[in-house]
Amino acid sequence: MRKFGFILLVILCMTVSVSAQNKTEFVLQVVAESAFMREMPAETAKAVGSVYANASLIAVGRNMDGEWLQVERPGFNKTGGWIARKLTLFTFSVARLPITDSTTGLLGNSPVEDSGFSVLLIIEAALRNAPSRFAAKLATIPLNLTLPVLERTPDNQWLKINYRGYVGWVAEYTTRMTSDINSIPVSPEYAGDPNFAPFESISPEVQLSQIDRLVTFLKPVNNTTTDVVNYWRLMSDGETMECLPPAGSFTDYDMSPRDLVELPELRRQSRLLKQAIADINTSISMMQKCGVYTYPEIQTAYAKAINAHNIFTLILKRMEILRKSLVDKFPTLR
Repeated sequence: MRKFGFILLVILCMTVSVSAQNKTEFVLQVVAESAFMREMPAETAKAVGSVYANASLIAVGRNMDGEWLQVERPGFNKTGGWIARKLTLFTFSVARLPITDSTTGLLGNSPVEDSGFSVLLIIEAALRNAPSRFAAKLATIPLNLTLPVLERTPDNQWLKINYRGYVGWVAEYTTRMTSDINSIPVSPEYAGDPNFAPFESISPEVQLSQIDRLVTFLKPVNNTTTDVVNYWRLMSDGETMECLPPAGSFTDYDMSPRDLVELPELRRQSRLLKQAIADINTSISMMQKCGVYTYPEIQTAYAKAINAHNIFTLILKRMEILRKSLVDKFPTLR
């Protein structure tokens, strides 16, 4: 009997040790000077404790959109409460936490359930009642929310999600997943629809050609954008500049449906690229005015040029990474 008790004690100790080790994966740090932990995931909920800058907490769950984290204090068995995610800093993926509150803040009529699959919205997205950009819009979803995924279209271009009780479809390129998209169930409604047939297999040579075509378009535009940024920076510093504006009027990048098939990554970049082209054209058109500028005009033109430069640089970097991954996978492309 004593031997059994000793074995049981060892097992219990081992269980506690493993559990504690797993929790260390979800440590977060408070970045606000001071913050309340609340009884429920809402600003209006009762405060159940206070935390201060640099305090460490352990996340044990999240609310239905990942804006609130359920936390506990290290060394305490009792859950501490809820804290707004924006008040903390961490390195783990929120999608790995279970949904532990699916009712607070519910807006629609569909109960939120933890499907086991989640996505992070990387840009503001339209929630539509069908997987089509022409379908009726149910809501606009802010970026940086982590939402449960229910289904996908066979071509992986649309995801069915639950946004605070509203169930609808978002374009896949507006999201980022932490798991394999092919593990999400295919929507039975669209399983046999030829409009959502999986994309054909594209050769790496064709993909590489599409990457190079985009890079060839972006590099001269980005070089001009760099010059425009420097011009407005010096103007912002009070310098008097010679008015020699570039021609501007850059056209949008030409993307046909076939191009999107050959390089699906273009879908993710298209919205950003369109915004950057519009911003640099506006900044250049303001340069072409010449003469005397007001300070707000300078700041507006400067901001648009910087935004365009950042987007062009980001897309070029993404294409560089994509190109490297292809070459590494297919050495004959070198």
